[in-house]
This record gives sequence, structure tokens and C-alpha cells, in this order.
Amino acid sequence: MMASNVPIAGDDFRVGFRMQKAWGVHMATAFFFGEAGAGLYFVSQFFDFVTGMTVGLLMVLFGKAGGHLLHLGQPLRGWRALTKVRSSWVSRGLLAIVVFAVAGALHLLDVRSPFLPGAVSELVSAVALLACFVIMVYQGFAMSHSSAITLWNTGLMPIASLIYALLNGVLLTLVLGFNTPFLAADGEAVRLLQAAAIALMLLGLVTVLSMLHGARYGSEAGRAAVGLLLRGRFARWFIPLVIGLGFVVSALMMALAPRQFAWMLAVSGAQLAGYYAFRVLMFKAGAYDPVTGSAPRFRR
Repeated sequence: MMASNVPIAGDDFRVGFRMQKAWGVHMATAFFFGEAGAGLYFVSQFFDFVTGMTVGLLMVLFGKAGGHLLHLGQPLRGWRALTKVRSSWVSRGLLAIVVFAVAGALHLLDVRSPFLPGAVSELVSAVALLACFVIMVYQGFAMSHSSAITLWNTGLMPIASLIYALLNGVLLTLVLGFNTPFLAADGEAVRLLQAAAIALMLLGLVTVLSMLHGARYGSEAGRAAVGLLLRGRFARWFIPLVIGLGFVVSALMMALAPRQFAWMLAVSGAQLAGYYAFRVLMFKAGAYDPVTGSAPRFRR
């Protein structure tokens, strides 16, 4: 049975592709803030950029953790998600958020007004970076763990998460630090961050295209999902926003970027719009293989 001949069945009992509905816009928004915030903190800590670390921490705590609580439906029972660390990437990620909140806040306080012994300060800094790294990649692992959805079930998914997180972090660091002594007096740091941004954009483009290529030849559901993204109802958003604006246009703008705040803000806005579209559309295009009856249970 060819993918092009199998309909999307929706919620009835016809034979066809079933779209996953466990994760939607709330989770996409949480993923967006989590990866962008963790990436911003990660990059900023290497430059001791306090403003970037502060904003990154707040993005994770309120955007990421808040989005998860909204998704759970019963926020007061959210702590139960921490009880499956051994088997669930979602639990590992939530634990990383808790660790990051404590270590990141302590590190920020210590940077502003040193109060920790040297060895303890270095340990707290390392723990914050490690928790940040987990936050940047665990969402990709959580998605790739779902073997029933070919579009997600790839080892490239956590790599894409890491690339996007670092790219967001670099761009937001350039924007937030543009008119501060941090970057204003250090042209070498600006050039380094701009080169890193272009490299990450090109690597991200190759990674996303590779994910689509793998899904296209993975299963009927994978072919259907790729068809939705490149030729179907989501193509009008995926191609111009994710591929065009998020990678191609952003990379060209960064390569030609004059030293102007408005230009750097435009580059960051274009890339962040493409990234958010990627997160939303990857959820919307997630399709199960055709079955008779109800869809397989979503695996978390």
C-alpha cells in the first residue's frame, strides 16, 4: 500500500494514518523556551555575561516549566513526573530543570557577589552547565523514543535540539549583549559568535533535511508526514518559515550583517520564528502507521 493512497483517518475507525495528539502547541512552546533559554544560559556562562544567564534562567523556569505544568492539566501533581527518571526522558528533563534552577541561581548570585569557596563555586558552575546541556538535548531524546512515529524516531532529533538550542543561545547573546561593554569593546567575541551562528545554521539545515530524508524512506507514516510538510497542508508554513527564514535567509543576513542592533535583532527574529515553526509543525505532522481501529498508544 503506497503512502499516497492511504488517507489520514482522524479519529474514526477507517484504515489510514493517525496523527498524534498527545503533544501540541503548549508543549511546542515549552520546548521553544526550554531550548532557547538553556542555550542562552550555556553560551552566556562561557563569557560571564550575567544578563544573558539571568534571562536564560528565567526563560527555562517560566517558559519551559510553566508550559509543562499547563500541559499536565493537574499542575499540583506535576511532581509525580520526577518518579520515572530511570525510564523516562521527560522525567530526566524535569529533574535537570530543577537542578538547573538551583545551580543556575546560585552561580548567578555568586557571580554578582562572590560568597562561595573557589572549589564550590566551580562545582556549582559545572553542575549548571551540565543541567543546561541535558535540557538542550532531552526533548529530542523524548521524541526519538517514540518508535511508533517515524518522523520523530531518529537519532538526529536530539542533535537537532542541541543545534537549535546553541544557535538560539548565540543569537540571543548577540542581541542582549550588543550595546553592553561585554560585546561593545570586544570585536573578536562578536566575530566569533557570528561565525558560530552561521555554522550552526548550515549544520541545522543539513540536519533537518536529513531527518526528512530518513523519514521519507522509513515507513508509510514517515512518507505521509514528509508529504504534509513539503507538499501538503503544512508546506506553506514549513518551507518558507523553517527552511527559508529560519536557515537560508538568516544565514545570508548574518553573513552580510553590518554592526547594527536593528539588523542583528532582525536576524534573531527570523531564526527564532523558523525554530518555533519547526517545533509546532513537527508535532502537527507526527503520524502513526496505518492501522485498523484506534491508533497505538503514544509512548512517553
